[in-house]
Amino acid sequence: MKISEPRRIVSAVVISLCFMGGVAGAASATGMALLLFPELAALSYDVFLRPHGTWARAPWMLALSPALTAVLGVLVTRYLPYSAASIAICIVGAMVILKLMRSPIVPAISACFLALSLGETSWLYPLAILLGTGALAVLSSTYRRFFDKQAAHAAPSANDRGDDEIESLPEQFWWVPFFAVFLGAAYLLSMATGMRMVFFPPLVVIAFEMFAHADVCPWAQRPALLPAVCTLAAAAGVAALVILGPGVFSTLLVMLFCVVMLRATRLHAIPALAIGLLPQVMTHADWHFPLAVGIGSTLLTASFLLFEKSSGGRRQVAQ
Repeated sequence: MKISEPRRIVSAVVISLCFMGGVAGAASATGMALLLFPELAALSYDVFLRPHGTWARAPWMLALSPALTAVLGVLVTRYLPYSAASIAICIVGAMVILKLMRSPIVPAISACFLALSLGETSWLYPLAILLGTGALAVLSSTYRRFFDKQAAHAAPSANDRGDDEIESLPEQFWWVPFFAVFLGAAYLLSMATGMRMVFFPPLVVIAFEMFAHADVCPWAQRPALLPAVCTLAAAAGVAALVILGPGVFSTLLVMLFCVVMLRATRLHAIPALAIGLLPQVMTHADWHFPLAVGIGSTLLTASFLLFEKSSGGRRQVAQ
């Protein structure tokens, strides 16, 4: 029997919520807050929503890529101060790791940069990420194999094809200078404002997808909406933390809010889920965080619009 689209979406949301609730519970029970790697929210939502998508079809890369980039993040944090140079090493190094592994798991870039942003120097950090992504890889593979067999034979929709392209490594790199300029501007703005989280780790993933896959990336098609979505996710994350404290209930509340927000706005910007959970692992999260996220995401939108205006002809040639 064919599963209806609404039922498929509800099932994916429920399963990803159960998974993240379990991870949050384990993080609370063990005292290892970083078991709750924020990008797990985006990864879990996607692999259960699209069990035959690019990320779900690469379980080994899903498990290993974030942990390996996290190792680089810890190394950089141990031996270098937070600076433009250390940020560049994290981002470029993570991209090189993904390229060498042929891994499509772009959120692994955030795993590397998050260590530097939080000043995380413990080797428990990559281990915690490996435990989370490994569990997700096993569960998503089991779900795909035993519970979603019929989708394997269904023709992919136009949206699925677009999502698969977004989740694949780019084949052309003419956009990289524009991406690098944005990253430099984000760093300078974070230093000028005194708010490090203007350059929040998921922003790198959001920008990467936006510049590398401008023709199909959902938030590249509606860039003006991106700052609002990101800021609301950040505000929800802080509000849940203040009201409920860290743990299972605040994690589930924030993730559910972000999913409903993305469905209501019809903007498939799943990195917003990672933004919502970022306060759970921050040393101190207050209302400066949504403000910083709003500034950083607004800068991204402005930078992307300039990129679109200045690179239109070049994009046509590249295509």
